[in-house]
Amino acid sequence: MTASTASPARFRPGSTAKVGLLTIIASEIFFFATALSAYFFLRLEHPEWSLPAQTPTGLLVPSLNTLLFLASALVIWQAQRAIAADRRRAAQMALGLTFVLGLIFIGGQVFDFSQSGLKPDDAAFGGIFMALIAFHALHVLAGMIYLGITFARARLGDFSADRHTSITLCAWFWYFVVAVWLALFGALYLV
Repeated sequence: MTASTASPARFRPGSTAKVGLLTIIASEIFFFATALSAYFFLRLEHPEWSLPAQTPTGLLVPSLNTLLFLASALVIWQAQRAIAADRRRAAQMALGLTFVLGLIFIGGQVFDFSQSGLKPDDAAFGGIFMALIAFHALHVLAGMIYLGITFARARLGDFSADRHTSITLCAWFWYFVVAVWLALFGALYLV
């Protein structure tokens, strides 16, 4: 076999994109871990901080938001399963529903934060709380943009059982923002 007829090294479509997204997620994990560490350090210095007691909604809105966000992870998982089985319409519907659930989550966050009475200049607690929630919201919005683009591509017929790396990557990012929210919910509202 000559060099010109030798088969090229096996390349899996999307493998570079997968490595890229995993690298981004890893760096974001370090960011949120550092921010949560700062929060816990400040919290140890000020045990009187107690956000749920300071908000009119208590744990109701954040708890409902958490359940909603967990449901969105299940819905996008259904999108992955649907496209893998070449059920394109079901995948489109699941992507669209995940997007709507993300919008509702953001709305719940805005409502809860507006009821908290916290401001960025409310000493260290207000600043770190607002920074954690705002950075997470930015990640959710980025995920929603990704979802919107993926949904539009699904409507155009870009995906099939054999070609759906973008749906997989979108789901991975969505799972990441849901996992970060679970960590934030536990740290900010339950501890």
